[in-house]
Amino acid sequence: MKLTVVGSGPAGLYSALTASEQGAKVTLVDRSERLGGTCVLFGCIPSKAMMSPLFLSYASQKYGKSVEFSYSELEEFARSVVQRVSKGVEYMLESAGVEVVKGEAKLNSGKIEVGGQILESDSVIVATGTEKPQIPGTIASDDLHFLDREFNTVLLVGGGVGGVEYGWLLHLAKKKVTIVEREDLLLPGHDRDLRASVTSHFKRLGIDVRTNSVAEISDKVKINGKPEDFDLVVFTFGRRPAVKGFENLVENKWIGVNEYMETKINHVYAAGDVTGTFTAHEAIHKGIVAGLNATGTRRRYRGEGVPKVLYTHPEIAYVGNTDGRCVKLSMAEVVRAVAERSTEGFIKVCVNEDGTLRGGVAFGERAEDMVSTLSLLMQLRVKVKDAKELMFPHPSYLEGLWEALRRLKP
Repeated sequence: MKLTVVGSGPAGLYSALTASEQGAKVTLVDRSERLGGTCVLFGCIPSKAMMSPLFLSYASQKYGKSVEFSYSELEEFARSVVQRVSKGVEYMLESAGVEVVKGEAKLNSGKIEVGGQILESDSVIVATGTEKPQIPGTIASDDLHFLDREFNTVLLVGGGVGGVEYGWLLHLAKKKVTIVEREDLLLPGHDRDLRASVTSHFKRLGIDVRTNSVAEISDKVKINGKPEDFDLVVFTFGRRPAVKGFENLVENKWIGVNEYMETKINHVYAAGDVTGTFTAHEAIHKGIVAGLNATGTRRRYRGEGVPKVLYTHPEIAYVGNTDGRCVKLSMAEVVRAVAERSTEGFIKVCVNEDGTLRGGVAFGERAEDMVSTLSLLMQLRVKVKDAKELMFPHPSYLEGLWEALRRLKP
């Protein structure tokens, strides 16, 4: 069986690897010089490479010490990691026997065409991802890791996930950061307690947070009608699906798929951000499902209980829904947090009427670990009464999750 995958991001990579493991002869097409997609080349990976040393800066401040990194140093860290991870993607595909073709792809009668040549295959998986916003007078977060220029004042347009994560990064990198958000708190669409805590924390850090505000970008920057000057303006939202050459698969902006990652054209599948999901781990698992179904195995994609993390310090993590019956626990009640002077934030856990876990948020040290554990309990449909019997080390941050569960009435 022959399979063609378009895109080398997380969805495309794991589609190709999965299909190869199933015995298919796989060809992967990518238009970029380097493999890895937005996550590896411009997003998840370089941003985390830059943020990692800044954790030292943040932690040292709690003890009255100072550890600083120049922005050029952070960019160099990002570049070296991007190169290494991209090479890793290349090696994984090569080891799996996947042929890589460089070029612009388009769908032609259910087949992939590259440079006027049709690649014969039995099935196709489209994993082309998204493209950054192109707003005159601004850059996108994709560009922050490769600027090679001096700057001091930064305006972040949008206080959502991108604005919060990059706002923290730039502030710790000693830049003067202003975040403009239309709504009354940062992180619109998220849990209200989380929004209030993060907004308050950012203001205490010294970040200029302008809520209930609007930025106009033209030849001059105006905030609420008043002109202001910034060295850099970053547009933090507005990514759009990369569907050039695949327009006939689009439904309501994104490429439409069902739970089997099937599009409306037989033997053509799609996975990842181009289908309307925005985390690499969702893309990976959608890619696996697409790879299995494209090679004859019937598998549904399960998107319940997906944990999501913002890698600020303290971390921000959330899963499921937080409406209904919940318990909120301050990080100041977690002994490990007290010992490490990391009492900023809280843990919130919510329950369904049947006693299973509904969702939760964590803003604090090791929030990723607590919410990932909660996500696992949700996916396994463990009831609160049984989750309370879990035993975590003492002292640990996971005890905070356990204490919240203990207080939650089933």
